[in-house]
Amino acid sequence: MTTTDDGPPAAATVVLAEPSRRGRRHAGQHSATKGKDGRRHRRLLLWVLLAVGVLVVGGVTWVAVTRIDTPLARPVARPGVTAAIVVPGPSPLLPWPTKGQGAVAVPAIRFSAQSGPESPVPVASLTKMTTAVVILRDHPLPAGSDGPLIALTPGDVAEYEAELKNDESSVAIEVGESLTERQMLQALLTQSANDIAYSLAVWDAGSVPAFVVKMNALAASLGMTDTHYVDASGYEPATVSSASDVLRVAAVGMATPAFAQTVALTSVTLPLVGTLKNIVTEVGTDGVVGIKSGYTSAAGACMVLAAERTVRDRQVLVLVAVLGQPTPPPTQPKPSTSTTTTAPTAAHPPAPPAAGSTTPTAPAPPTSTTTTTTIPRDDLPIADPFKYARPTTDSLLASTAAAVTPVTVATADQVVGTVSATWGGRVHRVSYVTTADEWLLGWPGQQVATATQFTAIAPGSRAGTGIGTALYAIGSQFRAVPLALAETVPEPSVWWRLAHA
Repeated sequence: MTTTDDGPPAAATVVLAEPSRRGRRHAGQHSATKGKDGRRHRRLLLWVLLAVGVLVVGGVTWVAVTRIDTPLARPVARPGVTAAIVVPGPSPLLPWPTKGQGAVAVPAIRFSAQSGPESPVPVASLTKMTTAVVILRDHPLPAGSDGPLIALTPGDVAEYEAELKNDESSVAIEVGESLTERQMLQALLTQSANDIAYSLAVWDAGSVPAFVVKMNALAASLGMTDTHYVDASGYEPATVSSASDVLRVAAVGMATPAFAQTVALTSVTLPLVGTLKNIVTEVGTDGVVGIKSGYTSAAGACMVLAAERTVRDRQVLVLVAVLGQPTPPPTQPKPSTSTTTTAPTAAHPPAPPAAGSTTPTAPAPPTSTTTTTTIPRDDLPIADPFKYARPTTDSLLASTAAAVTPVTVATADQVVGTVSATWGGRVHRVSYVTTADEWLLGWPGQQVATATQFTAIAPGSRAGTGIGTALYAIGSQFRAVPLALAETVPEPSVWWRLAHA
């Protein structure tokens, strides 16, 4: 602006210089940079907000999922409080023998009973059951095998000949003959051959005394406290046992296939004697599958029978034993006699005939004969020593078999317990059930043994889900019945889970 002293100031003229090209370019760049920075800040802010949102949502989701997935306490299964399962019916009165001893056993249900107090008594050839069991334990006979050949020695034949003189039961053998183990057992058990008992004992242990040690060890292991053996055949009266003891070894024998197959034979064929019937005549009739009889004058009549009986389409083995049973009177044989002839003594001997007399001389008086029976009465033969023992044994067998009773242990859809799920301060219960019908055989008054095995149960398990097995047993019988939920196990809702950490 210009000023003068002689007048008012002149109008000011402002001239704005036009920016240079370079200045304009810098200004535009500054504006663009500023715009870019703003957009960058906004994008950054957006990403930050987005990240924060994701973190918040993720955190909330994590908390929710954590709460929802927090495991609940597992449901607990408990058996129901029910009365013990007992085989129904009154205890039967069995027709025990009026003399001697009697015992019964049903191995499958582990039931046994005896007629009364027992004491050791001679058991005759029932001893051979133990002989056979020891042999089969030392020399098992697989199915279809006859076992090794056993060569009979002069010692075996000498024993056989000695037994013939004693009128012992035996089977003819000869030196150099060989029998299989199975044939030897057949002769032992179906023909009650004492000579075969001797031969088997020597073959197995080297001598009868060594074999008897094994027999007594077996008896001790079976709890046969009334039993003591001194020989392998039972001929010796000092070999003793009791009715309940002989059933213990009989049960072991019948559980051994080769033994059970042998005593069930109605006849056997042996080399020197051909085909012989089983001396236990009951075998093969009315379900009788064995086992053994025995008789000596010291033991009386002794019998052990085994029979298969069917109860509700299920077979069960029944064992009975009677000892010391009466026998019929012995049959008097033609006596073996010694004759002594003695001349009579007279007070006046006869006068000689007169000379020329025609009267014949009187005949000499008859001789006096004394007859002595050389067979002691106790050893006289008996036509059927089991005449009285047989009906007693048969009656006891029938009554015992008839008393075996079925008992229902489970039915399908039967409630047998509960499952408890705890949450929300409360216990939530549902039922579980058995899924099948099942039953066992037992003796009236026996109690069924029960147990339950559970699998892990998840919360919310659906109805019908398997949760374990119910176990039922009587003796060696065993049944397993699956268990399943009758209802779905309650579980809390999602909202309840979110609200309750």
